[in-house]
Amino acid sequence: MKRYTQEEFYALPIVDGIRQCQPGDYSTVCNFGERCSFGDWCSFGEGCNLGERCSFGDWCSFGERCSFGERCNFGERCSFGERCRFGDWCSFGEGCRFGEWCSFGEGCSFGEGCSFGEGCSFEDGHECKPGDPYLAIDRAGSEQRKTYFFNFKDGIHVRAGCFFGPLAEFRAQVVETHGTSVYARQYLAFADIAEMTFDAREGE
Repeated sequence: MKRYTQEEFYALPIVDGIRQCQPGDYSTVCNFGERCSFGDWCSFGEGCNLGERCSFGDWCSFGERCSFGERCNFGERCSFGERCRFGDWCSFGEGCRFGEWCSFGEGCSFGEGCSFGEGCSFEDGHECKPGDPYLAIDRAGSEQRKTYFFNFKDGIHVRAGCFFGPLAEFRAQVVETHGTSVYARQYLAFADIAEMTFDAREGE
């Protein structure tokens, strides 16, 4: 695998405003700008800093304390060291692994089978209780998008599109928006399932 220097990175071609980065070892590169596109199996060292809207292929690996701007996109089975920071609305493929104390901005989305170390925080600072940090229900409701129920230390919170708030506020918003329709019944059932799921986990 080719190991890139900072100078070689800067020399990579830019097409339509996006730097085209081949698979390789970028562990000696410290400064990355916005809108970089990396292939599969790339490797990055500790403390790297990447700007907004960067995209990464499958199986990329990152050291500790890396930081990423908003709306970065990661392929499947990427791995991240401890204390990495992610901006708002980043998305992650299936099976990504995160070390302890990673933090995620608002609206981040996760594929199936992602795993998280202890002390990770979501939605700009909410720390989760021990165990699986969230329950996700996908392809249902009026928008057929993924709805996240987070088991935070300060109570269950919900991310549904642009809405983010405590479970009670979510239920009230559902009734206000959907009345007694089938969508209202679906969303309220989701909320009940999340409560039962988290209660059962804590009782184990």
